[in-house]
Amino acid sequence: MIVADRVTVIYNPNNSPGRQSSDVMHELAHVVLEHEPSQLILSIKGDIAMRSFNAKQEDEANWLGWTLLLPKVALEQCASQKKHVSQIATDYCVSEQLVAFRRRMTGLDLQARRRRRATT
Repeated sequence: MIVADRVTVIYNPNNSPGRQSSDVMHELAHVVLEHEPSQLILSIKGDIAMRSFNAKQEDEANWLGWTLLLPKVALEQCASQKKHVSQIATDYCVSEQLVAFRRRMTGLDLQARRRRRATT
């Protein structure tokens, strides 16, 4: 939420630290990308609240947030040090799922498989 040049990020403190990192970075990515904030829609009685949803903006915020949390160069360095997914997740305060996703999306897993095939 942006109010008078201030940003307030609301996240669930009950989530894992890795999920909290992802949630906060996702919201900051919205700010960096200058996305329009979603609109809160209340029922006439005020007992039901919904918000608008822009799938394109959400995808952009996910990609940027995840890339900032775990850049390809960091993953390459971790791969060269033969770090396990769980160690990378701990070192970067992200989830193991995010580490696996970023490795797939950056092509590092495919490159590693090709190198293993070439040496066998």
